[in-house]
Amino acid sequence: MKTPFLKSTGGVLAGAGLLALLSTALFSLTPAPTTLSNYQGTYQCSPSVIYDPRSTAEVQQIVKQAILDGQTVMTGNRKFASQIDAACAANGQVQITLKHMNRILHFDHDKRQVTVEAGMRFNDLNDFLREQELGINMVTELGTFTIGGMLGSGTHGSTLTKPSNMIADYVTAMTLVDGQGKVRKLEGELLNAARVNLGVLGVVVDVTLQLESAFKVQAKVQGYEDDASLTEHLLELAHQNYSANVAWFPGLGRYTATTYNPVSLQSTGEAYNAQANISDTGVYFFNLLFSAAHEIPGTALQCLAARARYSLRSSSYFRDLHSDKVVDNAIGHSDQMQYFTCKSEDSCIWDTLPIALQEVAIDLKDLPAWIEDARAILNSNPRTCFPLNGIYFRFGKASPSYLGMSAGRDTVYIGIEYALRQEGAAIPKHYFVNLELEQMSIRKYQARPHWGKNSVAIFEDVASKYPKWQGFLKAKQELDPNNVFTNPFWERAAGIEPLSNQLTNGCATRGDCYCKTDEHCGEGLSCVAGAAYDSARVCR
Repeated sequence: MKTPFLKSTGGVLAGAGLLALLSTALFSLTPAPTTLSNYQGTYQCSPSVIYDPRSTAEVQQIVKQAILDGQTVMTGNRKFASQIDAACAANGQVQITLKHMNRILHFDHDKRQVTVEAGMRFNDLNDFLREQELGINMVTELGTFTIGGMLGSGTHGSTLTKPSNMIADYVTAMTLVDGQGKVRKLEGELLNAARVNLGVLGVVVDVTLQLESAFKVQAKVQGYEDDASLTEHLLELAHQNYSANVAWFPGLGRYTATTYNPVSLQSTGEAYNAQANISDTGVYFFNLLFSAAHEIPGTALQCLAARARYSLRSSSYFRDLHSDKVVDNAIGHSDQMQYFTCKSEDSCIWDTLPIALQEVAIDLKDLPAWIEDARAILNSNPRTCFPLNGIYFRFGKASPSYLGMSAGRDTVYIGIEYALRQEGAAIPKHYFVNLELEQMSIRKYQARPHWGKNSVAIFEDVASKYPKWQGFLKAKQELDPNNVFTNPFWERAAGIEPLSNQLTNGCATRGDCYCKTDEHCGEGLSCVAGAAYDSARVCR
């Protein structure tokens, strides 16, 4: 794909002011259809209007009109990559998408910097950078996110070698439209506050990113059929490789590891990450298996699905770009190896299969104790199998951002994916084990939940997990004194709307609360203490 690009001269975008004026004059800000949905259609939002501006001037126009109308504003895609309403405007309010603001504004090869509009897709930027022999490494796994979305939620990859595993930390300059409709250039601590911004500081319209010289990586995929020494090996893998992703299947007593290490740009190999390239037959098989696993008593089918996923993850899922054959110990350009894509921007495996994900981040030094506690929970619930990617570990160094999941501490990210029944209409099997693991993590280990890939309940007391939370609120007061940029998600996270308001019949099975009484669990379930972590309350 040819990357949209505006030429620049002397570091200043040529004709930017004229383009903005012409764009505002010629482009009518006509409201679009007013429903957004998440990637699976399991969560919908209903703003009063959705705008698709093409310039910073148009963003200003939208924000100023919203202020006059007494409305709030949020930025997010029509098909958003979240399980809840993190990027949704409140019902009846104003939604902005940046799908038309997807250009490279300025590129400086000598300084190794690029300025891009926030609506640009990361894979499009990587296509451009690869041609320049430059890159941004290990800051996600999926390459199709927008730059603005990655900053809004703190999207991350896995590395303890790089200064950071978040694209947010490679931002050297940021431009946003603030809560008064003014264009602001952020720097210093205000920039650190806005690196991971949840969309509540303003509309980020463009950012400048620090790049590095490109290289290739070699990937090794391996399965381990005994998890007795998992803790020691996890830390070994994380510290001794450029990058490591580990999937633990505790119900099977096994785990897999994908590791990456740099090689010369001249090395032979043109491979790419094909982990999402599952055939239609494969999707059909897993759909049948996941559905049957829910409906048939016992855990045998759940564990069969886990074995199938272990098998897929324990052998190479990298393919040669030219022959499309699977390659062991594959070598390829770092971006094409690190960041996988889907069949299209609107079609990926999780759009077809009903998959949900909870992810938290804990201090890296707490990982051994966390695994010990997790084993106690799992041993109390034998034959609990996680049929997608097991319990998934990634790693990152301490971030200067205020609200990045790795803010201020070296971090291990822990993800638990699970299969839902038809489009999330019913809870997954052994969901009570997930809930016990979650509550153990957030209460005992001060785990920070991912800002997008989670349920409502897991954000319990989230402000206390971030030492610079008050600094973020101060930045919000400066940039958005009238609270124009807000939504229900932010109001829950900030404690403006207490999570106790979510305590309604069946809320625990929807992920909206942790149960306190049986009525929160739904018919046939009781609210009981966790099997090993008795401070947890789960529905069984």
